[in-house]
Order: sequence, then structure tokens, then C-alpha cells
Amino acid sequence: MKHKNEKGFTLTEVMVSATILGVGVMGMAAMQGVSITKNVDANDMLLATNAAAEMIERIENSRQYSWVYNTLNTGLANSPVGAPVPGNCAALPVLIPAPPLDAKQLATLPVGLQANIARSVGGDCTQWGARLAATGLQNVQGVVNINSLPPVGARTRLAAVQVNWTDRAQGNRPRSVVMQSVIVSENGG
Repeated sequence: MKHKNEKGFTLTEVMVSATILGVGVMGMAAMQGVSITKNVDANDMLLATNAAAEMIERIENSRQYSWVYNTLNTGLANSPVGAPVPGNCAALPVLIPAPPLDAKQLATLPVGLQANIARSVGGDCTQWGARLAATGLQNVQGVVNINSLPPVGARTRLAAVQVNWTDRAQGNRPRSVVMQSVIVSENGG
């Protein structure tokens, strides 16, 4: 009697391969969760970066009076708990406080022009705040800082626009994007 040479898988081989396959499938499932979280983070970063770039463009558009944008703050919007915290967009003074180097320039401006500049900058701040709120980012806030760069009197400024928010993941960790641009006024403003 001859033995037939039967080939097949043993129960042990099937169990080992099923275990390896199960670990691989579970790893892929875990990667899906990480992938979705990272995609949400990347989308939030894109929204914040675009918002910061928009404000930089607004400041560059008003480069002659870029120092007026200093200390703008849109306040906190889209807070999951409580009402939004107002910023200083609506509270811009009619007479713009100038940095010491710009006091002479400011004194030469008619009061009506000063009021128009304040209205324009306040409008930019208010519109930017609305755009930030429309992004859907949690606790989103926009802040602008304008600093003079050396040499003194060169009318060259560094504009730093910061967008802060909290991420949507567990723990609500604070996130931030800062965009900077050197602003040079063409006409010495």
C-alpha cells in the first residue's frame, strides 16, 4: 500500500497565519484613526495659515500706516464653553496712537484722515475676526504685532500675525501659527 502524498495546511499553520493577518488588520485600523486625526490637524493648520496670510496682505496693502495695526486682537471666537471674548477691533481710537518715531508723521495728518485710517484698520480687524470665526476653529484668536526695525527712522517694520486656537483632539492642546513679513513703506510713512 502506497501512501498518497497529500499536501495541505495543518491547524497550527492556519492559526499562525490567522494571527498574523489579525495583527495586520488591527494595525491598519489603528492607522486609519491616526490618519483621520492628522488630516483634521492639517486642515486646521491650513485654515489658520491662510487667515494669517490674509491679514499680512491687508497690512501690506496699507503699508504706509502699517504701525496702526500694532496690538490688534480679534478676541476669542467659537468657544465651546461660554460666549466669545471680544477683542479690540471695535475699540480702536479715532486718534491713532503712534509709536514715538511716527509721532511727527501723525501730527501732519488731518484729523479726518486719522479717523479714516482708524476706520479702515478697524474694518480690517473686524472682517478678519469674522473670517477667523468662520473657519470653525475652536477658541480661535488673531493677534497682530508691528515692530520697527533698525536703522532708526528707516520706516521698515516687522509685521507678526499670530493665529491661536485649540485643536479638536482630546486634551484641547493650544495651537498657534505665526506669519511674519517685513513691511517697507514706499513713501517714508
